[in-house]
Amino acid sequence: MTLRAHLLRLTLVVLLPALLAGGLTAWELGRAYRQAVEAALQAGARTLAVALDREIEVAVTAATSLAGTRALRAMAARGDSVTDDAIAEIYERARTLGSAFGGWVLLVRADGEQLFNTQRPLGTPLPEAASQPWIRRATQSGQPAVTNLVTGNVSQRPVLSVVAPVLAHGHSAGEEAAPLAILLAFDPARLAALLAQAGEGGVAGLVQVEDGRLIARSENHAATLGRSAPDWVVGPLRGRATGLASGPAFDGTQVVAAFQRLDRVPWAVAVSASRATYEAAWRRPLERLAIGGAALLAAGLLLAGLLARRLLGPVSALARDAQDLAAGRAAASAMPSTAVAEFEALRSVLSQAAETTRARSVSEGRAAAAEEAAAELRAERDRARLYFDMVQAVLVVLGPDGRVRSINRHGLAVLGLEREDQAVGRNWFDSFVPPRLRPQLRQLFRALAEDTEEAAASFENAVLRADGEERLVVWRNAVLRDAAGGLLAVVASGEDITDRRATEERQTLLMREVDHRAKNALAVVQSILRLTRAERPQDYAAAVEGRVNALARAHTLLARERWVGGSLRELVQTELAAYGAEGRLQIGGPPLRLVPDAVQPLSLVLHELATNAAKYGSLSVAGGRLTVAWRLEDDGRLRLDWQEDGAPASPWATQPVQAPPRRGFGSRMIAATVTGQLGGTMELDWRPGGLHCRLRIGAGRVALRDAATPPTSREAAAAGPPVARLARRRILLVEDEPLVALDLEETLRELGCEVVGPAATLTEGLRLAETEAPRLDAAMLDVNLGGQAAFPLADLLLRHGVPVIFATGYSELPAGWTPEAGQGRVTLMRKPIDPPALAVVLCRLVLPSPQAAGPSP
Repeated sequence: MTLRAHLLRLTLVVLLPALLAGGLTAWELGRAYRQAVEAALQAGARTLAVALDREIEVAVTAATSLAGTRALRAMAARGDSVTDDAIAEIYERARTLGSAFGGWVLLVRADGEQLFNTQRPLGTPLPEAASQPWIRRATQSGQPAVTNLVTGNVSQRPVLSVVAPVLAHGHSAGEEAAPLAILLAFDPARLAALLAQAGEGGVAGLVQVEDGRLIARSENHAATLGRSAPDWVVGPLRGRATGLASGPAFDGTQVVAAFQRLDRVPWAVAVSASRATYEAAWRRPLERLAIGGAALLAAGLLLAGLLARRLLGPVSALARDAQDLAAGRAAASAMPSTAVAEFEALRSVLSQAAETTRARSVSEGRAAAAEEAAAELRAERDRARLYFDMVQAVLVVLGPDGRVRSINRHGLAVLGLEREDQAVGRNWFDSFVPPRLRPQLRQLFRALAEDTEEAAASFENAVLRADGEERLVVWRNAVLRDAAGGLLAVVASGEDITDRRATEERQTLLMREVDHRAKNALAVVQSILRLTRAERPQDYAAAVEGRVNALARAHTLLARERWVGGSLRELVQTELAAYGAEGRLQIGGPPLRLVPDAVQPLSLVLHELATNAAKYGSLSVAGGRLTVAWRLEDDGRLRLDWQEDGAPASPWATQPVQAPPRRGFGSRMIAATVTGQLGGTMELDWRPGGLHCRLRIGAGRVALRDAATPPTSREAAAAGPPVARLARRRILLVEDEPLVALDLEETLRELGCEVVGPAATLTEGLRLAETEAPRLDAAMLDVNLGGQAAFPLADLLLRHGVPVIFATGYSELPAGWTPEAGQGRVTLMRKPIDPPALAVVLCRLVLPSPQAAGPSP
């Protein structure tokens, strides 16, 4: 066998094991490629599942935050007594939330009744919500729920919804069913946009595990929405949380799909690729390896042949030399050397090239990882900003220099700003803290910056709005420091408690008023018990019971009128109701109201007069009659006439009617009450037919005309001339409630007056008074102007000789401001203002002559 044949055999022996190992390696590499393609599909499905879980969690958090607001929880506590104002307040916030998610918000009861739907104006009749099973689940469990694909009864299109229960104040999840729920509804296309991130060549779909319906799809979403997914996908995903499946797509194309269930809801994401693409991803490398192996074998054989040719030369020369030595001849030629250094150099160059390629791959991989991490950070930043803006609290970030670095939307609303750039960069203490508080708060901030004082758990201070109004905020601070202890930022979280504090103060005032009235009532009852005299116990009990019942009837009337006064006619009718049979009573007078402090005393006076008439006077016999009439006198006092007719002869005298020989507790109480509490006088005339009593009650005890009773024709006739004489009278109007101001302005103009204003604040009222006082005929002031008393303005007007009418809901004014103390230039009118009564008061103040008040009845 020749050397050439041996070299060829050697080449085959060397190459064949290498080719066999290469084939096995190629097979394993092909399998690795296939696994890599499958892993990429599964990774895509997991990534989309995580993104969808986060999106749904954001929606659940937003709906739960809205459902947990104080206004909604208070509404839930009230049950069926849901007010239109409360719903309107929540409606605006719900509409903002729905717009942020490209959808809408519903407020429903546990039975599905819609209280509002932000797709429709507030107050529009609405059908029951379509998501009944999930509403029941959420309200009964107290936990939020996410609906499957349903068709909305209002939108009439497929939607997804987040149902968040509204728990009443004082209740937590699971204690009892929530009465209300918030539904955040949004278009499934929002999720289809997330699925579009599946990448080129891939199609992603979101499937309901329960029924296999498609919720969203990255391609042809509108055409496939609600359509059933293929069985070869639905079957496996019902049994496993993740995996692979293959089969025909909607268009018949064979595809391979990876699926992954979501953690938050019973849905699954399926990411598919065509089978041709899938197989090409791992077959192509095998084909390339086969072609490469064949080429390598051919090259090896060729190189072996070339190497044999080069080696045969030296070997032939060596053989010739050997033959020459054997023959005793000198070698004719030396054996040529073989060039092997080039192969080593080539190996070195290839090694260096491989190292360079490897380093480049590592660098590119690190760059891709850094870009992915940056994208994740940007997404987290955007999500954190969304939470930052959605929280219903003031969030402010201050730098070490005290300047605003960031502020959320609620904080802008509290400060009266519209955009964040109106606050960022400005010094917090110079711009948003009242001047009186700046030194103290700057010192506290410096102490925090220097780490000489720990941040207090909470504290309160006023902030200054852009319009100059002050709002009271309770703060909780978090101090951020670097590793060296230096101040990085102060994160302040605040809650606007201005309205809550005002409510607490009003409640405190109301409790004090209730306490005062309760003690006063007990004192009156105690006095009745001590001062009532009777010879027999049963007479004593009857007298006490009658007087206490009169007191109770007065309290009932005041409670029904919410302690703002009482109707004089109703008070008289209530006290005399037991004696009104057979036309024995005649009651008449203009519709008038009494201040709260006058109702109880006058009720006791009428009770004593009625009791006396029932025992000894006209009401003690069948033919007796009683007439009670009242009217307002020119000076504003109330005149009430009590006239009995047909009374029997006195039991202590032979003449028809005489004054009693002694004054009992009832007589003394009437006299003391009329002259004391009612600020008036009493005249008793014992006529032959019965007692005629005339009471005059102070003007300060008379409130507004009874709005529920229209004025009589006689009153209208009496009011006519004063109204005509009010023409072109200039009246300053100061009222901080816009609707009330508009109503009073219209009323004054209908009376013929010229209105100056209206002013809404004390400052504006003082400015108008300074400039217009010489030309004013009267002024009408609200006592409370945005938390400031109007008394400084009243002082200024009175010094200029301008009469003042206080329009208020209070039962009385502070000492020094009663009508009697105002020397006829101050009048108190209680809201709501009755136009005829206002005309009479204006005429009395502006036209002090007797004719200005109208003819006497």
